[in-house]
Amino acid sequence: MLKIFSDLKRADDQLFNDVIKACKAEDDGTWFVTKTYGELRQAAEFISHHSWEIDMAKLQPRFTAYEWTMLNSLLQTNKPAKLEAREQQCKTAAQRTERFVKHWLDTNDLRKQIAEMQTQVQRRKLKSDMQEGWDKLQKIFN
Repeated sequence: MLKIFSDLKRADDQLFNDVIKACKAEDDGTWFVTKTYGELRQAAEFISHHSWEIDMAKLQPRFTAYEWTMLNSLLQTNKPAKLEAREQQCKTAAQRTERFVKHWLDTNDLRKQIAEMQTQVQRRKLKSDMQEGWDKLQKIFN
């Protein structure tokens, strides 16, 4: 697991779950990872050695879309140049994920304040401009 996620999970489970939901909502399957390249490589080796015992459909929910794609890619290739390219792609995805998580955490308090203000605004009963004008007119005559 990426260090930022392991630290976050250790510190606050609810915040960790919120971050994961936010990442999944923003991701289009091209960058969100929670595991390192080494972990994906180990998983691919394990799956390859025990492929007759493992139901891949049961494993899929444990990985993000990008990790699942990368895992399948690692299972299909063993050429050093391609493995290096996959490692670089994983590093890039991990960097993008870390940047997103740091930004999300930095702006989390601001988002909460905005949401609170929006609920306060929604709680107020707003009069329409026409009704407000009518009330002003009535005050003149009363």
